Amino acid sequence: MSQPFRADYHDSTGYLDIEYDRRVGYYSMTADHLHDHYELYYLLKGERIYFIKDRSYHVRAGDFVFVDRNAVHKTLESGRPDHERIVLYLKQELFEEMSIAPALMEGLKEPFEWEVPMLRLPSPISETAERIIHEMIDEMIQPKVGSSLLLRHRSIELLLIAYRNQEQGRVYPVESEPALHPKTQAVVRYLNDNYRNPLTLPEVAAEFRISPHYLSRLFKQTTGFTFIDYLNLLRVKEAQRLLRESEDSITEIAWRAGFSNFSHFGKVFKRTVQMSPRTYRQGDGKLRPS
Repeated sequence: MSQPFRADYHDSTGYLDIEYDRRVGYYSMTADHLHDHYELYYLLKGERIYFIKDRSYHVRAGDFVFVDRNAVHKTLESGRPDHERIVLYLKQELFEEMSIAPALMEGLKEPFEWEVPMLRLPSPISETAERIIHEMIDEMIQPKVGSSLLLRHRSIELLLIAYRNQEQGRVYPVESEPALHPKTQAVVRYLNDNYRNPLTLPEVAAEFRISPHYLSRLFKQTTGFTFIDYLNLLRVKEAQRLLRESEDSITEIAWRAGFSNFSHFGKVFKRTVQMSPRTYRQGDGKLRPS
């Protein structure tokens, strides 16, 4: 692989962002985040481990990965250096902006809710998809008249290809090669079910009859998150939901989401969402374009 390279596109509507990266060496995501938009990930070269919700997936060149809104996720290195990928961040409003019929809109969003949110298309369909992606990258690097319109249409076209060809390329649990250690997966599911309760690393380690040090190391190694960062993300996600759907005070919401310290809640929420809980509520839970 040649030198590292990055290109970004931010649509003027705020409904579509695209990132292209060619990375050299070993790389794992450092920022812990979740977001209120759909994420379509395509790996052009290399191999990656992708953690989503409570499972890890082995992603190969040519694979699509679909990340639903507000899903906790992270990419990790697979043990092999160098990779090239493109990521599309699509907001719900993009589908409406493109005047897509409601029935088709639901079909295009369907892959984000699959049990295994991956697509591995056979040739020549995969070649068609990759040709579209390379065209998008070229438009990002050297914008031309109408590049914004082309990138919006090509983004929807990729979702349409996925929707039309899911029977040929959909990955099922038996084929997905989960990379998550069984013990870690059990702990992740336990946290997903119990994050509202007071939880500490030693208490959870005792629940699963392993040492806190071993759990801490294993959790980070196999999910990419520290134990406390993952727990905080689950609690922030719940706080976001409560801010959107309830009229409870922010203090009450912090407590209901599992935070025992209001000041700590405010700091963690702002670091994760890039805005305060109050601002998030005033904006009806709609995240601002980055």
